[in-house]
Formats: sequence, structure tokens, C-alpha cells
Amino acid sequence: MSEPVAPLVSVITPCLNARHTLPATLDSVAAAALELQRFDQHLEHWVVDGGSEDTSQCLIERHCSEHPWCALLAGGRDGPYPAMNQGLAKARGQYIHVLNADDSLLNPRAYAKALIQAQQQGASLILASIAYVSGKERRLGRIWPVQPLPHQGFDWHRQLRRGLHYPHPGFMAERGRYQRQGFDSRYKLSADYKLMQTLLLAAQPDDVLVVEQPLVAMATGGRTGTWSGRFRGVKELQAINQELGLQAPLWRRYGHKLVQALRVR
Repeated sequence: MSEPVAPLVSVITPCLNARHTLPATLDSVAAAALELQRFDQHLEHWVVDGGSEDTSQCLIERHCSEHPWCALLAGGRDGPYPAMNQGLAKARGQYIHVLNADDSLLNPRAYAKALIQAQQQGASLILASIAYVSGKERRLGRIWPVQPLPHQGFDWHRQLRRGLHYPHPGFMAERGRYQRQGFDSRYKLSADYKLMQTLLLAAQPDDVLVVEQPLVAMATGGRTGTWSGRFRGVKELQAINQELGLQAPLWRRYGHKLVQALRVR
């Protein structure tokens, strides 16, 4: 990584055998880097590969050779959260954004402007709407909209404790907060939920920039796209909610996935 300037954002991408979706991820982050350069800002992109056996590593290495802000880290096979923590340890950006290898930035220019706005406002966290995509054609589906926050922190925290949560690909936070919390790798499916709820409950609405425009395309499915994955996810949510003292009903996080599964059947 040859970029000497402290970046505005560190993008972290865990990867394992993602050759079909990874090019869109890499290209969209590269487009955002060029947009940030227009404002004399920079990003860095850490791609943590867990030992891909397809052509993912070749794709990453070629991309890194062409883009000095991108670097490949060799990760283990312990899952995505240890890989994310590995990227966190390397990150130098003011903000941290985890973007999976099957996600991509929908609008790199809007993404760059949101980060600059957050910096100018002194925001510690960013919450953005996302769009779901499916199939090889990456068809756009439903939007997960992020609504403006209540002005009173008490009202917002009460909503969080009762089940309000946000999609991880649309979440960014100051590096110090992200690194101090990290991902609890005891949870194989929901460590992102724990990290986000912890940081959000420690914040006030004035600390958060809300971007109602979808900035990220998130692939449907994933490890909680199967019935066994949903069951394990629910068990983890129960443990996390108990740990954090949340009264959040489990359907608030997995209800839409259950509906999608029943429709398929």
C-alpha cells in the first residue's frame, strides 16, 4: 500500500471464493476512490482472503497492482469476522466500512459525498439505506430504507432496545470506535449485529449522519439464507440480546428472510 496520505475511509472486504461477485466490489470501491480524489480525499481498501481456491486471489492481486490504495491480506479459514478484525487492525482511515465480497457501492459519487459530509459535520457514525440484489444479473430488489432519527436520544435508544436495527453494509463508524469494539468472533453469524447495536446505543442522534439514498447493493442469501443458518442465527441473537439487555423480538431481524423462504416453497 503506497498511499502516504491518511485516508478518509478504510474499506474492509473479507473474501473466500468470490470470483463471480468480487470484480463488482473492487470496481465500485475504485470508482469511489476516484471520486474522493476530486475532493482531495483518499481511501484504502483491505481485502482479506481466507484461502480462496478459485481465481479470487489472482483478481485481487491484479487489482492491487493497478490501484495503490488496495492491498491483499492473507487470512485464515476462521470465518468472515476474524477476517474483518484482521482488516480493522490494519485500518488507518477516519471511518471504517465493511463491504463484503458480494456487495458493491451503488453510487460511488454519493458515497464519497456522504463521507465528506460526515467529516464536515463531525459525525461519528453513518447509517445509509441499502438495496438488495439477486441472481447473476444482480437484479435490484427491495430497498432497506433508513429513516431520519428521533431528535431525542432516549426515544431512539428505546427503539434500538425494542428491535430497531440496521443493515451492516450501510453502516460506517469512526475508526477508534470500531477498533475498540471489534467483532466478537464467538458469534459466527451475528457478530456484526452485536457490534452495531453496541456502538449505536453508545451514540446520540447528533453523532449520526443518516443517508436515505441507498449507497450499497447487498446480495440476498448468505449464510443465513438456509433454514439451518436461520436457526443458528436466531440462537445467536437470543444470546446477544441477553448480553446487551435488549428486548428485541427475533422476527425483526429474520422475519423478512423467513417470508422469502416460504414464498420460494
